Amino acid sequence: MILVCVGASEYKLDRLLIMVDELCDEGVISGNEIIAQIGNTDYKPRNYKSFSLIGRDDFQHYMEQSELIITHAGTGSVIPPLKLGKKVIVFPRLQKYKEHLDDHQLELRDVFTNSGYTLSAVAIDQLRDAIINIKDFTPRPFVSNNRKINSMVIDFIDRL
Repeated sequence: MILVCVGASEYKLDRLLIMVDELCDEGVISGNEIIAQIGNTDYKPRNYKSFSLIGRDDFQHYMEQSELIITHAGTGSVIPPLKLGKKVIVFPRLQKYKEHLDDHQLELRDVFTNSGYTLSAVAIDQLRDAIINIKDFTPRPFVSNNRKINSMVIDFIDRL
């Protein structure tokens, strides 16, 4: 199973949901194996099942059952599947598409991807390649180091 997650932000991430539909149309992935948490959107996926929001326990169950998680670059959506040893493709929200106030998710994406924890994409060709190559990707085991992460977040906020 593939879990797609856009988070609970008031900002939409329709770009990702549409790309997943297009990749289903192309036959890159099968809509039968996808469940998506679509959050605050008017977009209705054509090829796969979806829900707006669900409880933490139900979401945890979907994560545990998934082989792959495709998610926005929010730490609350990236770190839990990494702790479960899941393969993750990070798809950051971008300011230019009004998906967030700024591009901080690009920086978070860089930390996760450059550290070998995730693959990432910002465009359909990159998402297609990441999905095709995910079987050959072995993520670096994630070890939670709250002090280090807290320091990184504080440094990031201070730079704003």
